[in-house]
Amino acid sequence: MRTVFCALALSVVAVGLVHAQGGVNGSIEGSVFDQTGAPIKGVKITVTSPTQIGGAKSTYTNDEGYFRLIGLLPGTFDVIAMAPKLRTVNQKNVKVGVDAPASVDVVMEVETQVEEVKIIEKAPVVSTTSPTVKEVYDEEFVDNLPLENRFAVESFIGLNTPGAYSTDGNRGLRLRGGSTTQNSMNVEGFRVNGMKVTVKSLAALEVLTAGYGAENSATPGGVVNMVSKSGSNKYELDVSGQVQDSNLAFFKDASDAENHSWNYMINPAFSGPLVKDRVWFYLNSEFRTEASAREKDLSGLNVLPTPPGHWFLSSRGSLKLTWQISARHKLSSFSSWNRDESRWNGSATRDEADAFSRKDEQDMFHGFIWEALLTDSLFLRSQVGYGQTWDETKPERCTDDPIDCDNIPQIRNTFPKTIYLQNFDSHTQVIDRTIEVVNQLEYFAHTKIYGEHHLKAKSRFYNQLWESAESTPGDSYIQFRGTDPELRREYFSNDPRLEPARYGWRIRSTSGLTTQHSLSDSIRMTRYLTVSPGMAYTYSFAANEGRATNLSSGGVTPHLSVAWDATHDGRTVVRGSFNQYLDTDAMRLARFELGDRVYRQCRWVESNNTGPYDPKGYTSGCTYGGGASTRTFGLPCGPNGVNLDGTSCRNKLKIPRTWEYTAGLEREIVQGVAFGSDLIYRLYTFPYETYETNRIWDESGYTLERLGGYRNGRSETVNDLETPSSGRKRYLAVTTSLRKREGAFKANVAYTWAAMEGNFSNNEGDFGTNPARDRYYIYGYLPEDSRHQVRAQMTYQLRRWVSFGWTYRYTSGRPFQRKFRNDVESGFVDYRAQVGINPGGNINDPDDDRPLRLPDLMEMNLQARFNLKPVTGINLDAFVDVLNMLALRTTTSVTTDNGPTWSRPGSRMGPMRMRIGFRYRY
Repeated sequence: MRTVFCALALSVVAVGLVHAQGGVNGSIEGSVFDQTGAPIKGVKITVTSPTQIGGAKSTYTNDEGYFRLIGLLPGTFDVIAMAPKLRTVNQKNVKVGVDAPASVDVVMEVETQVEEVKIIEKAPVVSTTSPTVKEVYDEEFVDNLPLENRFAVESFIGLNTPGAYSTDGNRGLRLRGGSTTQNSMNVEGFRVNGMKVTVKSLAALEVLTAGYGAENSATPGGVVNMVSKSGSNKYELDVSGQVQDSNLAFFKDASDAENHSWNYMINPAFSGPLVKDRVWFYLNSEFRTEASAREKDLSGLNVLPTPPGHWFLSSRGSLKLTWQISARHKLSSFSSWNRDESRWNGSATRDEADAFSRKDEQDMFHGFIWEALLTDSLFLRSQVGYGQTWDETKPERCTDDPIDCDNIPQIRNTFPKTIYLQNFDSHTQVIDRTIEVVNQLEYFAHTKIYGEHHLKAKSRFYNQLWESAESTPGDSYIQFRGTDPELRREYFSNDPRLEPARYGWRIRSTSGLTTQHSLSDSIRMTRYLTVSPGMAYTYSFAANEGRATNLSSGGVTPHLSVAWDATHDGRTVVRGSFNQYLDTDAMRLARFELGDRVYRQCRWVESNNTGPYDPKGYTSGCTYGGGASTRTFGLPCGPNGVNLDGTSCRNKLKIPRTWEYTAGLEREIVQGVAFGSDLIYRLYTFPYETYETNRIWDESGYTLERLGGYRNGRSETVNDLETPSSGRKRYLAVTTSLRKREGAFKANVAYTWAAMEGNFSNNEGDFGTNPARDRYYIYGYLPEDSRHQVRAQMTYQLRRWVSFGWTYRYTSGRPFQRKFRNDVESGFVDYRAQVGINPGGNINDPDDDRPLRLPDLMEMNLQARFNLKPVTGINLDAFVDVLNMLALRTTTSVTTDNGPTWSRPGSRMGPMRMRIGFRYRY
């Protein structure tokens, strides 16, 4: 498998270099006119920026007064227009990003007898050529905000971006209705999903939430483009740090953890020239350590003493080297690394210290990028990168007892609350390796009839090798219900239904290749109208080691967008787009085919006259689950694939496809302030759904048929993967925003009204698992449905030495569910009403049904920052963050299992707390 992986990767590199794919280079485009509105030919346009290696770049306007400069590093530029007998114009503060070109229109006047330069401080804030719905964050603005954490990009996006939702703070980002697996996280144009990036190293961060076109046709959620800093011709040192301590928390109550907790972080960065104006470097590193006590169980059922707290150690960093080989060629490299170590009690249910886990996560990435201006109209960006993640989760006991820790089984108790005892329930190691070739070929053409063209041909080759090893301590666990033994589950490393049983580690491997090709054109048909058609083809292939089945999927998607400067003054844009996105993740399908570890579950029989810890006492109702033999594709009627009438039920899997429509309007209402509104509609179709197809339930859905509860005659569960045509999810939202990004006062304020409806969530569902349960999975509001959302970030430079930052977040309550116990599945998995509905005391009486929604969440944070340079002469900032300054303790989750603890608070907002920090720059 490794040989095939390496050979395929080398062939991908060779093939990829003759194709093209979108990168992260910036550009500036615009037109030059005289006072009558007539275009001016031959005007010299020069752009300069401290971030632009190689010095100033220049070009001249064409017959239509149009110009474009490409291959720019993201940053703030000055655009200077010069021509004989015309007054020079210097447009300052032009923001160049990584998605759409910055647009600048210049009006030149006849030169007077006194030579002077017209300086324009305020840059345009509305792009009249781009239809993309996005949020742009720069490092200075982010640094002056009181953020919950300053080290997790996904958390920042989830808490501050309109239309975003973060499920777990770090890797649970969802954008505009997409699932957590449907986003594309990119650094320097490389896909780095699952890897850690230091926030302080970023020069630009753009979050594209809709309307992002053909080059992202395989991303139904959202696209995050990040560009790291490159350094400059000056040697610079930038060190920041922070301290957060539980002693700086206020208005706590008896339910708060009493143990001391703290969080320290330091982030040094060093940059400068290796060769002036030729070779630059930027090195950033981050070291963080934290320890925290587990929050008390809000249900009041503290069965065991408070366990030891959680500790976490992290070290990560990045290095970027940039070499301007010549005026037309540039070579750069980007490397990142990360290691996180932690001891964690998993959740509020793991109540014994021996049931803790020890986790070690490592990832690293290395990439090279070549940019070439082949001609004045042809630009090539070619890049290749290698990444690897390595994760191990093992029992905490293995730290002190590495030999015997894997021999001690876990004990569970599910009543009156779930607690785990004696050991952690798994020992796993996962290695994921990727090789990626990403290229971009752009051609710029000028025609008098059809206007300006920006033609892109793009390709992405993404090769992946995934390896996993998994075991269970003691190869089993025993489950009690109160004081009564309930069941024992035994795990195998093979499938004992096919061969003699083996125990210990189960090792699996999967490899896959995803290719994405797109062709698009941005046509500036007139000075005020830009039309961008596109087409993309995406193909994904995967195979499992030791299995003959190969899985593949692919499809074509159309894309079209329009942007119109309705007021003809460069201050208004009316935009709209239509896009289709595919979810061609063959690696996910291949891993599904591998199946879970095979297990046998048996119930306790008291008449066996054995103790509750003796395996011989568990002999009743034994069933098997897991294994590759119990995984099928497109067989909804059961593993035999035959309906009751003898006909075949085999279905061909379809490609999950998302239909997206956007429409928006944005206007610069006063200089530097933009007001806009966007409508986003997404329809997610043919989702991946897992069915259990072997059990035969009775009408009640509580037990199996007594005369034959399994279709294949064997007591086992069989999971079938489907892409049902009945699966639908709809996201409809309107986001209205107000932005001011220049001056002493800066602000991003947005309100989003949204509705999430459907019958599946996060590409997961329970159709077919239990027919009696299926009737509750009708089309309705989903658990992530939040009707109202406000996101606001503001900074104000009151004086040269003092500034303030403020964030505000409001999220209306989301639905939750009341789940009932099913003895066959030994868990709280049954519904008695639709998602978000409490069936009440009588499940047959709809009059006592009540909606279930969590409380609305509101949080406000404040930062005060002081610069000590006027007093000390040293460029040192000291800041204080006040988090949850309103001291609200709103419940954020509740117990969903039906019983004495149902609907009791499970977690809530933390108390009001302070954080202190500093930043030193030299």
